[in-house]
Amino acid sequence: MNTLFVAIQNVILIFPEERPVFLREVNNNMYNVTPYFWAKIFSELPYCILLPVIFGSITYFSIGLNKTVEQFGLFLITLILIFNASTGYAMVIATTFSNKQVAVTLTPVLIIPFMLFAGFFSTSALPYWTYPIAYLSIYKYGYSALYFNEFYSKHMKPSEKNIPCGDWPETSSLYCPWDSQMGAHSNFGRNIAGLVCIYVVTYGFSLWNINRLSKDYNI
Repeated sequence: MNTLFVAIQNVILIFPEERPVFLREVNNNMYNVTPYFWAKIFSELPYCILLPVIFGSITYFSIGLNKTVEQFGLFLITLILIFNASTGYAMVIATTFSNKQVAVTLTPVLIIPFMLFAGFFSTSALPYWTYPIAYLSIYKYGYSALYFNEFYSKHMKPSEKNIPCGDWPETSSLYCPWDSQMGAHSNFGRNIAGLVCIYVVTYGFSLWNINRLSKDYNI
């Protein structure tokens, strides 16, 4: 959760300040939208990797998680994907709302509801028609991947892998990493793929949104 909000705040607070300059320069034919977009991604990539790695390296051993090289590496990879998927969501918000204060105010409203489907709480009180929203939740994929990495390792004995989920409605067992019937839908690889998909889709939408803004802008 800390990784997600740090990533979002870094984009929400910065891009709206860059937006007027970017739009003016693009419409003055100083450069095109696509090179600007990719240059921004690649220039920020070291930071988007280094920050979650530092954070994860400190917290992993402080908490006392499983001390295997494989699980530690997968833990860091998951944090990196959570961080970058979160910046994707933030880019969507930042490119949609021009006012920084509006973007900052609306961010919790748009992001926090996804926590309901992360696995922290029972979904039995929620309408069934809301369950598909879980597929858009970084919390769900990130939490499930980290949970699976820690408690469902190949180093564990078979008896140790039978961990109940608690009060989960039968129809929402898809969101339970330990459900015996639906477990194939919640393994580590699928959650990692979910984070990658969110990253690709959100940045793809952001690129489209930036192109739209540049065409609608009047110098």
